[in-house]
Amino acid sequence: MGVLSLIARVQDIQRLRQILKVFAKYGYGHVIERMGLQSSRLLGVILPQPSIKSPSDPEQLRRAFEELGPTFVKLGQVLSTRPDLIPHTYIEEFSKLQDKVSPFPLEEARETFEKELGYSFEEAFLEFDSTPIASASLSQVYRATLKDGTRVAVKIQRPGIKPLIKSDIDLLYILARIAETSIPELKLYNPVKIIREFERAIEKELDFTIEAANAERFRRNFYSSSDICFPKVHDRFSSKRILTMDFIDGVKITEAPLSGYDPRELARCGLRAVIQMIFRDGFFHADPHPGNVVVTKDGRLAYLDLGLVGRVSEATRDKMLMLLLAIIREDFEEVTRIFYKIGIKEDRVDMEEFRSDVVDICERHFGKPLKFIELGTFIKDLLEGALRHRIRIPHEYALMCKALITMEGVGKKLDPDLNIFKEAYPYLTDIFKKRYSLNRLSKDLVTAFVTVSQLLQEIPPQLKETINSIERGGVKTNDIPEHKKVFTLERIVNRVIIAFLTCLCIAVSIILFVLSKSLWMVSFSVVWLLAGFLLGIWLIISILKSRNF
Repeated sequence: MGVLSLIARVQDIQRLRQILKVFAKYGYGHVIERMGLQSSRLLGVILPQPSIKSPSDPEQLRRAFEELGPTFVKLGQVLSTRPDLIPHTYIEEFSKLQDKVSPFPLEEARETFEKELGYSFEEAFLEFDSTPIASASLSQVYRATLKDGTRVAVKIQRPGIKPLIKSDIDLLYILARIAETSIPELKLYNPVKIIREFERAIEKELDFTIEAANAERFRRNFYSSSDICFPKVHDRFSSKRILTMDFIDGVKITEAPLSGYDPRELARCGLRAVIQMIFRDGFFHADPHPGNVVVTKDGRLAYLDLGLVGRVSEATRDKMLMLLLAIIREDFEEVTRIFYKIGIKEDRVDMEEFRSDVVDICERHFGKPLKFIELGTFIKDLLEGALRHRIRIPHEYALMCKALITMEGVGKKLDPDLNIFKEAYPYLTDIFKKRYSLNRLSKDLVTAFVTVSQLLQEIPPQLKETINSIERGGVKTNDIPEHKKVFTLERIVNRVIIAFLTCLCIAVSIILFVLSKSLWMVSFSVVWLLAGFLLGIWLIISILKSRNF
């Protein structure tokens, strides 16, 4: 196998043998055979006899990941945020992945702290608890008290973890390339790209300054909230491998009702927080599972473990917002249109079949009483239906879906009658109205006019270059005067721009009319409609006068 020749170090060969043997042990020998890795001169014999294909078992794969250690545990955790890539049963199983590692010695933690910051524990802290309160594959956390009496949590990166993970990722790239060429059905999922995304995610997680920046951004976004809080970062005692934050004392959100907190209010508060993160801020906690959300003594929700976050542009938020509102209104034709627009097409799509499948999935789910409708199973069916048509949704949409699905799961544990669609609707419509407020529309219009103005300035020289290119390619336009060429093409472009502005005016008019709460807003919408009408009339007259139609 040519790709295997890229492995140079003996320890990498031994590690690859270990990886393959563990997968074979947990029932994935048939996959190893399809990849042609059951035996080779470099690796030796992995499978002593042909493997019998057993049904795919998510639990067995999770156990294999846990046995293989930190890199694979993290890979599974990252995959659990990708409902667009793997089946729902695997997502549920990967969400249970746990780091089974022994704590590293206190002396190693002390050495890392001093090397990174130049302080000893005694110089930095009034007290430092030598027993870690949490130990994971990448780091472990200690409780301490600063000199001013502030209680903090100190996260210290596990020594030697970076080279170990880099070595495993190099091997994963090799396995992904082999899998992509030897198992055709995997091409749709692009294994090499998955490993590349995982590599970027793990690099960010190993740089604690990124988590510190995430925490500060969340604190700014929720500065005025009385229900939600995030730990404060202490920059003086933080670096790429050390993170010191306020210690937040609380109980897991799913256990809070046992302490007297209202489960219904907790569920709705968590849902509001995720909706604000995604649709207002475009910056959200990508994995808000119960272990990452605690309830403080004063009843606020505190979000922890802020390394894995999602970022979405305003345009992406708008599409997702419109999709969810269409789902809630049960406008299944609109759901089909938006979902198709969002998706990445790997092949030609039979639009009628796709529409039929999406509508069928929607009707199957929304023909039930509200309390039985679940966003998680609906999104799962929608994504699996899209994959049948070789349509994938972009990573950022998958992360948004995962965050909403996770929060729905937490909410259902707190309040079994919770319906995420019913609860989310008022918040989503409020965000929609703010998104399409007069202030936002004014900004959009200014942007549109600036863009059109720039187009008008840029197009003439571009058109001239296009004409020159045509002539260089053998199509002669010498019989047409130069000024006429440019004039004709400019006139065409101007008409396109006028058509665009006409549509823009009509769209603004409709939005203003829908959102109108007073007579002056209705009047304003009529003005925009009239402007669009006049532009349209001008366009029609200019076309008729030119006789080129």
